[in-house]
Amino acid sequence: MAFKDLHKLKKVVVVEKEFIKAQHLVVGKDIFALSMYKSLQEKYGKDNVRLLSEDTILKSDLLPKGPSTVRGVDNQKIIQEIYPEAVGDIGTTQAMFYKDMTWKSFGGRSKPEALKFNEEFFTSSRFNIDATKIFPELLSAEDLLVTMNAEAYQVRLKTIQRSNDGFKVECLNGTEFECEKLYFGQSPYQYLEFYTHKNELSDSFIEFCESTKTPSAICIKFIFEKPITDIAETLFIPLSYTHDWGHFVGEFNQTYNDELGAQEVEFIHFLDEDQSSEEDISRVIRLLKKNLEKIFEKFSKIKAREYIVLEQEIGCLKIDNDLFEKTLNSGKSETKNLFLMGINAPIIDTHREQGNFEYSKGGVNVFARAVLVQSILTKKI
Repeated sequence: MAFKDLHKLKKVVVVEKEFIKAQHLVVGKDIFALSMYKSLQEKYGKDNVRLLSEDTILKSDLLPKGPSTVRGVDNQKIIQEIYPEAVGDIGTTQAMFYKDMTWKSFGGRSKPEALKFNEEFFTSSRFNIDATKIFPELLSAEDLLVTMNAEAYQVRLKTIQRSNDGFKVECLNGTEFECEKLYFGQSPYQYLEFYTHKNELSDSFIEFCESTKTPSAICIKFIFEKPITDIAETLFIPLSYTHDWGHFVGEFNQTYNDELGAQEVEFIHFLDEDQSSEEDISRVIRLLKKNLEKIFEKFSKIKAREYIVLEQEIGCLKIDNDLFEKTLNSGKSETKNLFLMGINAPIIDTHREQGNFEYSKGGVNVFARAVLVQSILTKKI
């Protein structure tokens, strides 16, 4: 789903059924899928590469939404090693939570409300980066997205199955792709969901894919005409002080636009599986706005645009790379010519661990994980 109002009606585009044969097929529309698509085109030519984005690619689709996901020593090492030019300031301040009408730091004497799902990950200090230094063409050139949208097949995926040494990918409108190599930019869990003949897969591969399933999340972004706060820390705002409903986790962007006087803030809230109705989501949004009005005096006095999206997948923090490695020795061809990309992809290359810096594969998460996987795959294509 695009980063826009949940209730905004989308234009329905009727796409004719096609049969497409290509050497390489990329599925996805985030920055990593598009970067791989571009790299494959440069090496093999445009006629041999296809992109299945499922719907329109927006600039807001490219990077993970919500607070910064580059946190922890291992994630910092990855960015510093691969893209040192993208390194910004290294945050040293702890995240803060709101309680008893004031902000308190994690690790102090006061205890926050119960943390849920991935919330604990955001309590540590963040590592600020400039993503435009990693993907300058994709994040800086608006006309490139126009070109990619023109080239992409914007039809929903239905099924995936093996076809000889390659793959057959069918879409909901009947369009069929046959490809030798598949670059899958959604989560391994989604790959498993789309794969039709699960009896062809090893137990370890199925177990790995199932382990990457995550809760969904509601992401809310406000763009204010003028700044409403100078707080730079990651903020935790509880939904309730009487129920374990989790928090809104967000960060204010302190880089103001002098011309527009704008300040952005992005919040994320992880949803329970039974919190999927429109009424549940509307309640969550109302609670956030109510809390922001109480905490920030200027919130209701300064005009703001808001963007809301329901993210079906978020970063999984417990990816068992060793379990995936077992599939490579299972004797089955399930991973042949399959390349998993993105924030929940497995790290299968170990040579970097014996390189000039050390990290734990289990400690590499979300954006840094996707960056590392992308670096490894780009060298192999």
